[in-house]
Amino acid sequence: MKEKMCRPRFLIASLPQLWGGTIVLHLLCRMLADLGYDAKIFLLHTDERIPRTRQELLRKYLPFINGRGKPDFASQEGPVKGCVMTDWPYVDDDTIVVYPEVVFGNPLGAKHVVRWFLNKNRFTEEYEEGQPYGEDDMFICYRDVFNDYQLNPTCRQVTLRHFNYDLYKRWNYGYREGSCFIIRKGWNRPDLPPTVPGEVLDYLPEEKKVEVMNKCRYCYSFDTQTFYSNIAAICGCVSIVIPEPGKTRADYLSSGEKGWGVAFGIEPEEVEFARNTTPNLVEEIEAYKKENAANVQKFLVYCRDYFKDRMEANICW
Repeated sequence: MKEKMCRPRFLIASLPQLWGGTIVLHLLCRMLADLGYDAKIFLLHTDERIPRTRQELLRKYLPFINGRGKPDFASQEGPVKGCVMTDWPYVDDDTIVVYPEVVFGNPLGAKHVVRWFLNKNRFTEEYEEGQPYGEDDMFICYRDVFNDYQLNPTCRQVTLRHFNYDLYKRWNYGYREGSCFIIRKGWNRPDLPPTVPGEVLDYLPEEKKVEVMNKCRYCYSFDTQTFYSNIAAICGCVSIVIPEPGKTRADYLSSGEKGWGVAFGIEPEEVEFARNTTPNLVEEIEAYKKENAANVQKFLVYCRDYFKDRMEANICW
């Protein structure tokens, strides 16, 4: 009897959908499932402390190991709907585990690991106990500005963008006043002021973010790499990213990227660029669905080419 062909399983480690990177991880999961793959999200618990031992590794990332109990999946719903969630991370020889760049080591003990740099690599030092990455891990990046070329010299890149067309839109074409602010990954910037003269969007519900963005004239972001700056422009704000001291627009954009609809700094020419190019941003966002489909296929090709000789012979893609 001919041996049955099977597909690889994907287990994607992610925190809840509170930031752009976690939304992207959930989007990858849902799109893989839509293509017929067994793809699940395993919710992590994490903090900033780097674990030194296997026991610490488990306690850091796995919620049920440290007495925190099973996650309430109903409360973890976010912008990306329809992901299959699991509280028991079953990993076998046909499973590919996807870790974001914030995960140190291999807490799930996976044989096949993809490391996705959704931001810059934070583990660039030597550690006394344990290593942040495995020698057989495959590395990909979200954008080339996030890539670690020592680990990913060919710059394998997968870029997915989630956009809720029904939610993120402009409905106020009349009077606007005031400013709103995005802090997010800019929370530890030395130039971050102690207070800001407007509402901070970071932890507001998505509907409330859109409401505030439709009322304010300006939206300032101290997070230089958040998609919410684009959403602010779509909602009608003059969207302004505050560059880090000594940096300009060119320091934050990937090769060929234009940064439509967003000013990098408060200089008049930047603000004028943001106002004039918002229609270009709208057109760019409308193309996301097609680009996402192509990027998921690229992800699968990367996995096939890298892992095909390391997995069972009956695996098909």
